[in-house]
Amino acid sequence: MIRRLLASVLIALSHGVYSETSVLPVEWAELLNQSDLEAIINPPELTHDIYGWQEQLDGNPEAFAYKKALQSYNVNTDLVNKRIMIPGFIVPTAYNEERKITEFFLVPFFGACIHLPPPPPNQIIHVSYQRGFTLGNFYDAHVVHGLLTSEIINTDIADSAYKLVAEGVSVYSY
Repeated sequence: MIRRLLASVLIALSHGVYSETSVLPVEWAELLNQSDLEAIINPPELTHDIYGWQEQLDGNPEAFAYKKALQSYNVNTDLVNKRIMIPGFIVPTAYNEERKITEFFLVPFFGACIHLPPPPPNQIIHVSYQRGFTLGNFYDAHVVHGLLTSEIINTDIADSAYKLVAEGVSVYSY
């Protein structure tokens, strides 16, 4: 908690706008609405004796909520229209003339959206950053802060239930 508050203060100070409530530190699980969170925390029992995990969920009424949560566009309305900061990994989707990244997906773990299946849409944030930035290393986690809204974005790479207009992007330090 103290680390998250300190990170929030440092980001706000670096941009010259600090007030105690200016940026809300958010963790990925907080982006889920309550029913999706409960379904993912309590997954149905799966076995390795049968091929394919999705086939094991078919016809299982207890598994319906879990399967639905893995594809959910439902957002946490308490976070919508709030200025947040969240760490994650960057999947670039657009560049400017200077070859700086101006749009990207922020995802909770390295390799998401590149390997199938991608995270649920409510675990992917489409970020636009007009100023743009150069990504030094794809393996580095970054912290992004700005205004979070609920907007469905569908692309060939992934689908997102959130949009964030970034005010800053920096390498995340633990």
